[in-house]
Amino acid sequence: MGTIHSLDYTVIALYVLAMLGIGVASAFFAKDRDDFLLAGRRLKFPLFFGCMAAMAVGGAVTVGGAQRGYKVGIAGLWVGGSLGLGLIMLGVLISSKLARLRALSINEVIERNYGAAARLLGAVLTIIYTVSLTVVQVIAMGSILALIFPDLSTSMAMIISGAVVVFYTFLGGMWAVTMTDIVQFVIKTLGIMILVPIFIFTSTAHGDVPSLMSRLPAEYWDPFALGFSGTLYWILLYVPGLVIGQDIWQRMFTARNERVARTGTILAGVYSILYGLAAVLLGMAVLAVGATPDAPSETFALGVELFLPPGVAGLLLAAAMAAAMSVASGTILACSTVIYNDIYLRLVRGQRTSGVEAAADLRTDEATTVSADHHDDHDPDRLALETSAVERVVPAEHRDTSRDVWINRGIALVIGLLVIVLALAIEDIFKALDLAYGFLSGCVFVPVIAAFFLRRVSPRAGLWALLLSAIGVAGSMWFGESGRAEAMFGPDVAADWVIGGNYPIMVGMAIGIAVYVVVTALDPRKTAANTKVDESRLDRLPQD
Repeated sequence: MGTIHSLDYTVIALYVLAMLGIGVASAFFAKDRDDFLLAGRRLKFPLFFGCMAAMAVGGAVTVGGAQRGYKVGIAGLWVGGSLGLGLIMLGVLISSKLARLRALSINEVIERNYGAAARLLGAVLTIIYTVSLTVVQVIAMGSILALIFPDLSTSMAMIISGAVVVFYTFLGGMWAVTMTDIVQFVIKTLGIMILVPIFIFTSTAHGDVPSLMSRLPAEYWDPFALGFSGTLYWILLYVPGLVIGQDIWQRMFTARNERVARTGTILAGVYSILYGLAAVLLGMAVLAVGATPDAPSETFALGVELFLPPGVAGLLLAAAMAAAMSVASGTILACSTVIYNDIYLRLVRGQRTSGVEAAADLRTDEATTVSADHHDDHDPDRLALETSAVERVVPAEHRDTSRDVWINRGIALVIGLLVIVLALAIEDIFKALDLAYGFLSGCVFVPVIAAFFLRRVSPRAGLWALLLSAIGVAGSMWFGESGRAEAMFGPDVAADWVIGGNYPIMVGMAIGIAVYVVVTALDPRKTAANTKVDESRLDRLPQD
């Protein structure tokens, strides 16, 4: 990449300083556990939509989308398009239930239906997913920063950019993520979705770009150029993962009410598709003018240098950093939440549920009787008596979670440092991405979705489906990566077995479905599916 104008450096420096400043400022908002993990569960539509959209599109869609556009053309849209389809499906199917769930993690739903062992296994799989997805973003940030500063090694660039995200996430938690995501949403929308298409199709520095784009090979305009298998791969990878991803669910829990959650999530899905299209067009334009990046991952930065003027180029590079930072901060927080909620609270404190639901679980008959005898929802005597009854039976640690903020900060810090180390070791965006969604889509999707749509479930079915599908995904990846698949089937078929191939996800989902159906049919001890909310507390939820 060539020389970057001093104005671009100024824009990027101001952006990084703004992120650090927001991290420091947001620390004052994170006063208790719900503030740190869920931004107080009170985001209205503009904030929620901006944050969900920023969370959905990261380095894989921005840097990876441009790379795919350069290599395969418009079919590269399936990266961002599948993310968008997953969000739309989530918004249409279960967003309202999630917004009312008042939980902290996806694994609370797993335990309600399949038991404590299934929750622990689900937590392990979720940790693999969130850590791997964060690694993707750190790799993307490092590659962008190294291109901006040629004297900076890629490894050092990963350390620096990763440290910035860890810093503000550590300080402010979800409030920091929310405030930075809004800034990043504005920068990404202005830079990627608006300015990239404008400058590509009005640029004359490299010839008539629209005419050159029309001369690209015909397959570059075929959305199904990847073939059935290649297209199916991105759908299997992203759509189920978006529907049940802890990072997405945790963002869903921040919505003020279910209408905000539903509408904001569906529109964020549409945004993801349009954003992915803009990134892919940038990669296609790079090929159209005959430019050749030194490495595929440099396609985005090269396109920025080719088509955008000083200052605006800095904004675009900041937007790419913003895309990766949005997802990285969200997934670090999601991972720390799972460790805190599903391992620390469950195994160390022995607490089944969190927040409002912990109080509900421990409510005594006295509190229930008081509630039944006072039917007026607005009666202050009733509310006082209910609160008094609950406080007598709920341990202080369940009611006052301000001290847990520092526990969460410590977990987030450790996760952030671990992610930076793993990013230095892997340095491959798509391999880390494939690993993340491979386990999530292949293992967790089937039992979680079943709990939302079946009336009765088998706890044994959920546990065994999780366990055996995880073995199936890991075994399939090992079969491909070890070379055994190539020796048995040849290189063409072997490509579907490695990390990044279709078969590990398909094997995992097939095992999950088969085991779930068979065990459910044989198990005489089924229970009612439980994804209900604490109905007695709905009058306390924020309204429009």
